[in-house]
Amino acid sequence: MRTKKWHRRAMGIMGALALGVLLIFYTSTSTIDTTPYFETSYYRNTIKKMDDTFKNTMQVKGGLLAGFARINITPHTVNDVPEPSKGKFNALKLAGFGDGKIAVGVHDSIFAKAIALEVNGKEIIFISADLLSIPETVVAHVTANLGGDLSREQLFFGATHTHSSIGHCIPGFVGESFGGDFRPEVVAWLGDAFVKLILKARKDKKIARFSSGTIRTPNLVRNRIIGETGRVNDRLSLVSFEQESGKKAVVGIFAAHATTIGSWNNTYSGDYPGYFQRNLEGKGIDLALFFAGTVGSHSHNGKGEKFDRARYVGETLADSAHIRLKTMQHDSIITMISATIALEVPELQAVYVTDRLRLSPFLAGKLMPKMKSIHLQGIRLNDLVWITMPYELSGEYGIDLKNALAVEGYKSALTSFNGQYLGYIVPQKYYYFKHYEPRLMGWYGPTMGDYLMELKFRLANGLTGTKL
Repeated sequence: MRTKKWHRRAMGIMGALALGVLLIFYTSTSTIDTTPYFETSYYRNTIKKMDDTFKNTMQVKGGLLAGFARINITPHTVNDVPEPSKGKFNALKLAGFGDGKIAVGVHDSIFAKAIALEVNGKEIIFISADLLSIPETVVAHVTANLGGDLSREQLFFGATHTHSSIGHCIPGFVGESFGGDFRPEVVAWLGDAFVKLILKARKDKKIARFSSGTIRTPNLVRNRIIGETGRVNDRLSLVSFEQESGKKAVVGIFAAHATTIGSWNNTYSGDYPGYFQRNLEGKGIDLALFFAGTVGSHSHNGKGEKFDRARYVGETLADSAHIRLKTMQHDSIITMISATIALEVPELQAVYVTDRLRLSPFLAGKLMPKMKSIHLQGIRLNDLVWITMPYELSGEYGIDLKNALAVEGYKSALTSFNGQYLGYIVPQKYYYFKHYEPRLMGWYGPTMGDYLMELKFRLANGLTGTKL
């Protein structure tokens, strides 16, 4: 009798536990949302914001002023008392691979660089740095400390995406997994450096000329999701500015991931973009910048081992740039129009559970850094359309927009890491593919890519007055 009683009690406990497990599973997961994006409120709200933006956007035309600046942001490792405001730290982790490597030295210095433009009183600043990304924390520090003289809408951020640079800038589980514990003193130091950089570039503004161009470099990039059968954006985009005195600045934009240097490395390095910039600056260019392009789904295709591979990709890319720069014609009169759109996005659908289930938006949100605002920005300089994005766009998507603009007679530059981060944006056909980019880093559901591509096409239409 007593055995039956304990048996019933055990069964009841097991049933309660099973019910509890099911309840936890039900409340902690959610079904993937496949609602067509054009039927959602976030789509309608963003389109309205975009339409309102262009109603109040004016293009300007006139002579060009351009100023150039660089600042060394290589941290100093010290064994005694750290001085964060001077870039002196006891130990910092490298950002990118998530294996917690402490930087023990410097293979090559890392920099932040800027170009300040002004046309008929309208001013825009391009800023890029040898960083994994441009964290929102750093951008917030910059805009708060510019004294209201420049707005966020005038700042176009980008990063080289080197995985051998400074961590500790992104709060939350995901940010700290890739770059170490969040340290406000690192953010403040980097933010102050960016402010000095921007002011220095503005102070350097002089009468200048502008040009842009592209050159194909198919031997340096590959589709890393499906290999040789995948489409590849193999175009190196170049943007050139030349001051009246002859001082030159060149921006290079390319789609290959800056991962020629792997997780074996424990020193600061600019990876192949560093070699690209140093090569140009050693051969007649006063300031060379690099912006990561449509790096989603694209990797490098180099030769050699370790740093020799980085050198090969960077310097071969620079050789192509030198060839194209010789044929580019510069203009002194510039037509300029720019726009900044505040995006709304769907609920998070991050952390894979099954093909149909992801972690609930509430729990996934606890893992991600909070984003106060998300900016998609675009600018047209004569026949160049430059769109900078807060995510890693697939090069396959990038090809579609670049081709559409080319048909209408426009060159294009598409860059990533504009101050926030929404993960990888790859074509919907890859969403259920068992690969790192869509499965681990696709955070907003299967329709996110098509939604963002429509926004970029609309943004390009507004900048050019065409219908792509």
